[in-house]
Amino acid sequence: MASPACFPSPLPYETLYSFLCRYHVRSCNTSDNTTLLQLFDQKRSLHTTVLSPFPLRFAGRWTDSFQGFSRDSLIREHTAFPFYQSFHSCANASRSSYAADRFFMAMYNRCATSSKRLRYCPKCAQTQWESFGVSYWQILPQINGYEICPIHMEPIRESNISHRDIRYNFYPASNILGKSKPSENADNIRWVETYQNEFLRMAEDINYLYQHSYTGFHLGTKIQKTLQFDLLPVHHNWRKTILTDPVLNLCSAGLDDDFLYSLLYDSASLISQIHCLPVYLQLRICRAMFGSIEEFCTTRL
Repeated sequence: MASPACFPSPLPYETLYSFLCRYHVRSCNTSDNTTLLQLFDQKRSLHTTVLSPFPLRFAGRWTDSFQGFSRDSLIREHTAFPFYQSFHSCANASRSSYAADRFFMAMYNRCATSSKRLRYCPKCAQTQWESFGVSYWQILPQINGYEICPIHMEPIRESNISHRDIRYNFYPASNILGKSKPSENADNIRWVETYQNEFLRMAEDINYLYQHSYTGFHLGTKIQKTLQFDLLPVHHNWRKTILTDPVLNLCSAGLDDDFLYSLLYDSASLISQIHCLPVYLQLRICRAMFGSIEEFCTTRL
């Protein structure tokens, strides 16, 4: 089948789902199913395209329709892969082989927020409209732990569109944010505003790893190796820091409390299983142990 025509140009940090939504609008198709058939030859779920390009095998056909983007560049620039590869030792091989549908599904499950709703910074959305004539869904607000925009110091809002809603439907951000009442969690927003500095540091950590991830770096492995040379952090009061952490209080919905507490009070288990923890928890433990994520990531052992 011929490649779909009328593809828009991907915008900075735009999710693959948002990109496909804008294609749906530009194609002037009368139904979502028609667009799905054009893109996938069948009715195919879109929900993991919020953070990952699942399924990858179709992306080669799409990239034939516009200049300057390959399947690899879509993964690097329009999914959460650059952030997630710092937490998964197989990430680099998965991207190069493209035999990655199962891998990217796991990435989605580990990165997505517990609310599973499309999220946005209202000031970023306004800036997008002024700059590009369209608002779009960005990558970083969809990642669990990214609760405040470090550019505008604005708490991230939830739309009223869930990941379940988008399985077979296209909801362009320009239409939703302009006409639909947001499903804003007022309690969460007040919590973020109360502990603004802590949430800002978390957002900056996520943004740093997204911008500076590189082949061969694995955060959990580096933590394990570092602790082999310096056991002081294990005996430090980082447990108290984690247990009273406002970011974890908001992000850890659904996490088994017994599992969390057992790791916090068993240093050997924590060190051996650090790479298995949710990504936001790895980040917070790393910050509690070593301080700046940037400094820790760039320091040679």
